[in-house]
Amino acid sequence: MTKIIFFDFDNTLYSHTTSSFPKSSIKALKKLKEKGILTYLCTGRALLELDNFDMRDVVLDGMILSSGQVVISNSEGLLYEKTIEGELKDVLIRLFNEKTFPIYFCTPHDMILNYCNATVRHVQSAISSGVPEVKPYNNEKIYMASAFFDEDKTLKEIMALKDQAEITIWHEGALDIVPKGMSKVSGIKAVCEHYNIPVEETMCFGDGDNDITMLDYCGTSIAMGNAPDFVKEHADYICDHIDKDGLAKALKHFKLI
Repeated sequence: MTKIIFFDFDNTLYSHTTSSFPKSSIKALKKLKEKGILTYLCTGRALLELDNFDMRDVVLDGMILSSGQVVISNSEGLLYEKTIEGELKDVLIRLFNEKTFPIYFCTPHDMILNYCNATVRHVQSAISSGVPEVKPYNNEKIYMASAFFDEDKTLKEIMALKDQAEITIWHEGALDIVPKGMSKVSGIKAVCEHYNIPVEETMCFGDGDNDITMLDYCGTSIAMGNAPDFVKEHADYICDHIDKDGLAKALKHFKLI
């Protein structure tokens, strides 16, 4: 029996085609709540980014943010956090200060960008987000770093960190960086431990590269119809496109609503 469901945000819960949450998904989340099934957002986004969206009708019990680095319960507050430390942190701070390419840090209450260019504006617009504020780094906790690139030389420099970091390209000009071994699954494990829910009783929905680990991990995994084929290969079930009520249809298929 499914006791908790984890939902990716971009093009899983929120459609960038319609710039909205499908009404069917909003209704489905409310029905899940009525049935006592826990619902958690599970996204690479930082908390501050969600202010760009009207989520008043999006019923959730909590959020896994920054690709598993932070877990917040809507009723209990912070449940878990993992910060970037050691050599990886030192390297990222150096890259931030050198300003060879744009990079921002997700901190507990902010998103700090070293400088802005056309690539940053293009990528942030594509995901319906504003540009993070340009400001100096002042020793805040770093949950995740995101870098922007428009040439192979920059990408090669960032990928040189792969021995000490998990690097996920989520746009043709942007990627996320978290410590080695960390992913959305890290947050999922923390949530399940908190509620004492076995993995067999979990379900997840996703559509992108950074959803693959949770699709492989959860008891029942569902890929959106709009997901690339290489992501769908990791799912137990493929639902319809987000803009064709895919999420709600899948929950009905599994008799959860």
